[in-house]
Amino acid sequence: MSARHPAIVVMVSIDGLRAAALDDPDAPIPTLRALAARGLRAQAMQPVFPSVTWPCHTSMVTGVAPRRHGVLGNQVYDRVRGRAISHYGDRTDVRVAVETLWDRVAADKRQVAALCWPKTRGIAAIADNIPEFYEQELFEAYASPTLWRELCGRGLPLERYGAWSACHATTPMQDWLTLEAALHVLAERPPALMLVHFLTLDSLQHEHGVDSPEARWALAHTDTLLGRLVAALDRAGRLETTALLVFGDHGFVDVHTTHHPNQILQAEGLLALDEAGAVVRRQAWLAGNGGSGHLYVLDGAPATTADRLRERFAALPGLSVLQAEDCEELGLPAAGSHPTQGDLVLLAAPGVQMTEHVTDEAAARAPTYRATHGHDPREPELATALVMAGPCIPAGRLLGRVDMLDVAPTAAQLLRVPLPDADGCSLV
Repeated sequence: MSARHPAIVVMVSIDGLRAAALDDPDAPIPTLRALAARGLRAQAMQPVFPSVTWPCHTSMVTGVAPRRHGVLGNQVYDRVRGRAISHYGDRTDVRVAVETLWDRVAADKRQVAALCWPKTRGIAAIADNIPEFYEQELFEAYASPTLWRELCGRGLPLERYGAWSACHATTPMQDWLTLEAALHVLAERPPALMLVHFLTLDSLQHEHGVDSPEARWALAHTDTLLGRLVAALDRAGRLETTALLVFGDHGFVDVHTTHHPNQILQAEGLLALDEAGAVVRRQAWLAGNGGSGHLYVLDGAPATTADRLRERFAALPGLSVLQAEDCEELGLPAAGSHPTQGDLVLLAAPGVQMTEHVTDEAAARAPTYRATHGHDPREPELATALVMAGPCIPAGRLLGRVDMLDVAPTAAQLLRVPLPDADGCSLV
């Protein structure tokens, strides 16, 4: 191995890390600042669309837009399966449609570890794997058995992983478990590629708002976890041979207006509910992704439904309906060319969000989001951060606005593996 190339590449995603945080002199991020000082940072990184966790994380390990990797939202409707599916929480076995970094590294007969990383359910190429779930039974079924046993043997409360993941207030504990798992893997069998995903910042911004004291605490807390990871590499004598890529997946905006499109579809006679409020017939469906949504016109709907709904939703304050060319520019497939692409794509202005709730009662039971994402990734508030340090990464360099599709080719170059499908380019 060339001394210039890293022995380990660690990719750390801080969910919801806004680009603006790195320019705030009062932000409590000493670890991020130290990494930027000995490496490089971008002024901003533009997410993919929709600017939500699962499409963004999939793009960061493939280097391609959602229209190619197939993860078109946290929530979508699958026409082939005839049901709504949730990439969110890895609740579906639908695989990424192109090769990933972990595929290429495993093909090179090197080890991969992923801790709480989206779209890793059932991936044999990842030797040490705890996918991002929200149900304990999925953790028990799909986490790497050897790693799970080892962590239980250390006395870590893995029986709480699901409960801590499912509640925003307990994501600091979830992130603590994720870090402990990462530190264990680094100590026992350091991989060539490690993927780590922290969620506290995203959770507390949703619950309390972008500039809330809770969000500020979450930023400090996550920076501390990152500091523990860096310190562990240093103690093991691995810091100088490890490349660290730290980034967010999307920015955030505070919310002042919420729309419930599926309630409108019910009023239009396109959804039927039973007495308990469960959907029993769909002729149309809105899969909500915060600041955007896929709207599907399904079997049995009148021929004029798409045109009627385009007009109906475009009239709502803060909502627009994307034209076909807008979808293409934003990295989505054409309507009808992918089983989970909506017939219409709704886009909210910053400050506006949409949900999937079909009744007022369901909306009242759901958590109230004071901030969200999923909007047009070209909006400044949706920009996220990127910091890199380590071998082959020039020190003291400030990049301008970069594209999320550049993350995977950069990691591939550091790992010295091909990523032939990637549309992005290396930043080093």
